[in-house]
Amino acid sequence: MLAVIVFSCTKKLDNPNQLVFDRIAYVYGLKPPIAKDIWPGFDEKQYDVPLIYYTDSSSFIANPSSRFLETHKPALVFQNGDLKVYKTSTRLDSIPFHMAVNFTFGDSSAYDNYAPFMHCSSLEETRKVVKDVTSTEVWVTMVVHEYFHGFQFQHKGYLDYFVDSVATFQKHKLKGLYNDHAWFKASIDRENSLLLHALEAKNREETKRLISAFFEERKKRRHETSQKLNLDIDASEKTYETLEGTARYVEQKLYERFPHKRPNVTLQKSDSAYQAYKSFKDYKLEKDEWLYLTTKTPSYFYATGFNMTRILDKLGVRYKNQLFKQHNLALEDILRAISR
Repeated sequence: MLAVIVFSCTKKLDNPNQLVFDRIAYVYGLKPPIAKDIWPGFDEKQYDVPLIYYTDSSSFIANPSSRFLETHKPALVFQNGDLKVYKTSTRLDSIPFHMAVNFTFGDSSAYDNYAPFMHCSSLEETRKVVKDVTSTEVWVTMVVHEYFHGFQFQHKGYLDYFVDSVATFQKHKLKGLYNDHAWFKASIDRENSLLLHALEAKNREETKRLISAFFEERKKRRHETSQKLNLDIDASEKTYETLEGTARYVEQKLYERFPHKRPNVTLQKSDSAYQAYKSFKDYKLEKDEWLYLTTKTPSYFYATGFNMTRILDKLGVRYKNQLFKQHNLALEDILRAISR
């Protein structure tokens, strides 16, 4: 059972914004149970990431870095134990929607230079853009997905590898290859079909055979990509597949655990958008095709990466303690090793 730690409001410095504080506490309260039940180490302090929460007119920052404090001089408006929330005098930017982890590199004056920050819009601002986000629980799964990217990049060696080897090949280029080249899309869809069949296979030998077939298909596509487009996409595809596949995995595991959770008493009192997990009561992965089908997801590598994590789970492979700590290790590398 996923038990969420709810921060009690021991110090209220800005009561009109209590809903903001309760939601931020809800996000931080999910970290220990995620670390226990879904991804070990997620709640370790060394991997903590500051969170910037945007309303329509304000910016709140949870546990900012000393450089952010020096740069923006925000006011402390809430504190409870290790959680400190600050507010800037004006909104940090005019961008209408945030849901991403950002960092810069090569600008020593930037507050986020080689330092990931989680940026998220409030539920109210989010559902202006993503119409089907109707509850705080659905919103928080989006936040956790992005927050997990912060966890990934707080592994310094992994961040350095990403900056040095991958960052210049932005992931939208892979999406463009899938959308613009029928042969590329057809191969990707076949690869994902092989992964899905491997998930359904009745024994380990059949599973490994299908994984081997997946890699044969992938090898041919990458060779064709190199020959036709003069592009080497191996490192970028492997990295983005790992980044997005594991973040989607953590997000989806919350869906599975929410039906078994006790309601958050604090949010029941303060947040009219909190539905006490009612919409997750009859949750079935199969209904959410966008999670695992390349034809349904915004970018194919989210689905292929997610399906790789499911296969590794099925085979009982202990991969979570290796990823991100070994700088250029990818889900594909671990899957390939067990298919031999």
